Amino acid sequence: AVYLLDRRWRRLQTHLEKVTGVMNESRAFSFNLVRHFMPSFKVEKYQFRGMKAKKSTAGVEFDNLGLDLPSGKRVLNGVTGRFEAGSMCAIMGPSGVGKTTFMNTLCGKATYGQMVGSMKINGQETNPKDLKGFMGFVPQDDIVHQDLTVREQIQFSVRLRGDRRFSGSRVELITEDVLNVMQIDHIQNSIVGSVENRGISGGQRKRVNVGLELAAEPSLLFLDEPTSGLDATSSLAVCLSLKKMCQLGMTSIMVIHQPRYSLFTLFDDVLLLGKGGETVYLGSSLGAKEYFESLGFEMPRNENPADWFMDVLSGEVQNPKIPNFKPEQLHEIWREHAGGGGGAENADCEGQQQKAHVRLSTSRSRMLSPEDDRSVLAQKLEEEWNSVDFNNDGVMDADELRQLLAICVSMRPDEKVVCEIMARMAGDGVEVVTKRQFIDYLCSLSGDVANDEMLRELSETGDTGLQLSGLSAKVPESEEESAASSSESTSSAPYSGSLAQSSTLEELTVQKRGFLRQLQILTLRRLVQWWRMNRQRAIFFAALGMGGVVLAVLDGFIVKSQRWDAMTYLNLHTCLALLLSIFCLNVFGNDQPVFWRESASGINVSAYHLSKVLVNTVDIAVQTFLFTSIYYLIRQPFIPYWEFIIPFLFTAYAASGWGYLVSTVVPPQHGPFIVSLVSFIICGLLGNPATLANFFEIPVMKLCVSLVSITRWSVQMSFVIANNYLEPEPVEFRDKARLDLYKQVYMKEGMTEGQDIGSSCIALLGMGLALRFFSYLGLRFMNRSKQV
Repeated sequence: AVYLLDRRWRRLQTHLEKVTGVMNESRAFSFNLVRHFMPSFKVEKYQFRGMKAKKSTAGVEFDNLGLDLPSGKRVLNGVTGRFEAGSMCAIMGPSGVGKTTFMNTLCGKATYGQMVGSMKINGQETNPKDLKGFMGFVPQDDIVHQDLTVREQIQFSVRLRGDRRFSGSRVELITEDVLNVMQIDHIQNSIVGSVENRGISGGQRKRVNVGLELAAEPSLLFLDEPTSGLDATSSLAVCLSLKKMCQLGMTSIMVIHQPRYSLFTLFDDVLLLGKGGETVYLGSSLGAKEYFESLGFEMPRNENPADWFMDVLSGEVQNPKIPNFKPEQLHEIWREHAGGGGGAENADCEGQQQKAHVRLSTSRSRMLSPEDDRSVLAQKLEEEWNSVDFNNDGVMDADELRQLLAICVSMRPDEKVVCEIMARMAGDGVEVVTKRQFIDYLCSLSGDVANDEMLRELSETGDTGLQLSGLSAKVPESEEESAASSSESTSSAPYSGSLAQSSTLEELTVQKRGFLRQLQILTLRRLVQWWRMNRQRAIFFAALGMGGVVLAVLDGFIVKSQRWDAMTYLNLHTCLALLLSIFCLNVFGNDQPVFWRESASGINVSAYHLSKVLVNTVDIAVQTFLFTSIYYLIRQPFIPYWEFIIPFLFTAYAASGWGYLVSTVVPPQHGPFIVSLVSFIICGLLGNPATLANFFEIPVMKLCVSLVSITRWSVQMSFVIANNYLEPEPVEFRDKARLDLYKQVYMKEGMTEGQDIGSSCIALLGMGLALRFFSYLGLRFMNRSKQV
């Protein structure tokens, strides 16, 4: 069944990759179609089809923000300012000034100290812990699932962290958006891999790391050095992708090191921290250079301004206007400027003037309104319509559109691409496209968010959850609408954030899926991962099989123990418990950083724990069957197999609980040693019949052993079943003495065989459930500082 599920899943992923290819080709052909009719028309290279402009955005304000450590030292000192909604902001400074600490304090991850000062979201004072419902955080380390493909990583992130109202179609469209914006669509079916098993490259892995958060469409995104380890070109590509997301209203705040100037100027606002964790500059990235030059600093020619700023902050650059300059003076200078209204305001003013100059230059080169664009496009189309409308019926069919696309691109498009473009123009299943539909579609390509007939139909049927009615690409009804549209199309400023001032925390918070839906998604993800662990699973199967062979040969041909001997069963149950508990360490121990990240993002811990336990139950059952079958075939215990295996299944259930518990409370490197020691004590020592007889004489010891020892119950079950079927009557005195001891320990007076076995089943079942519950508590409450 799992094999068939895997085959079906792979076919689905392959199909989705082909769909991505068709969508990308359709976009490329549409782009060239616009260029053919009107080269000056502004067209976005990529339009979001699943994501949309945010109705609620998040602007961040902070006043005298600082962090006091338990030692009494203050890391940050009175950082004050704001980051506008929908802007991309950078936090920079020399090493050790508290950049990451400042960002961690803002997003509530600075659990190692006490925040002082205050912060506000859209003017509403709030606690950083309240940001969890609409915040994303990209860690510096690339914490991703090693055994999932790129697409699966993004897809499951959307399903788990996206709005619970999203349909399957919307999920796939958002996945496509993230893959395209992060430029990883060409590797979407590649396994990410790890250090041991090489997968995608380091730069691609970094983009997946960022994409996991973008998939959740957070209103506020924090990134801890997202460009570390990347070359300049890759760093620029990552930041351009984030800038694209900010156009939808997302506020992005990141710590970044040594960006090249073309990357530095992408940021709307820059916070420069100096020594002591104090503000040195906060304002437009384009105004930073002028600000420092106004203080008397002189930047050498051909110097990267971003690197020069770090030299100034570190005290490596002298100031002719300030004798005996020290970098600590920059804090006071900035405080005076900010206090007198000349700091942040002037820096912002200078930056806005430069941005205005850029927009002015753009407007001088092209001042056409959307209505003018449409008129010119209609005229061009009218001139060439007869050359493509061969049957003169006034509409364009698939063959005519294919010829037109071939003329524009000098390449004949695939039939699926033509059908995709026609569906976007006129709707799904149409056979012809009218002039008006043709023009509407081409005009709609100028926006950040796609607004074609295909998405409009999906929106009307509720398949995407998109609200496209307000994004119509039709002709404006009035001059005011035309002017407004023109202003929006030519402005390159960050997201206005006009809605942010009225957006409360409740409006920003995403309604995530509940326990049952998350359990379903997490179980599916775990099954996909489970099937790809066959190589690791084969090693454990081989170890279990070898253990069964060795014990069967020893008992049957070397030691020649009696088939009813309880010590034989003690060895069997201890061996199985040890191997399975070690195997179960991998369930929660291998991907702890991934769990910490997902738990911090709001994933239901109960659903996560239960999904892993449920899927791992398959492994436990299969391995128990393999171990007992091999031993049974070689040893021939003269007991029906279905009764022979029952005690081993309960042993496996309880032992796996110890593996889960140890993996959640002990570091992974110590897990095998701890679980081996625990198995040796609770199974080998406490379950020995000779010691049990002594323990049972002391009520407290009997209770303790009964609560923790697996073999105290499982060996009892095996012995009672063997005694019932074999009815042993030993001849030798030593065998008689052992048999009497076993009966004294395992067969209680006044209880039938069924009652003995039933009590053992209940005890082991309760032990397994209790251990699983404690492992859940360990998963939830251990390492809490890493789950915020």
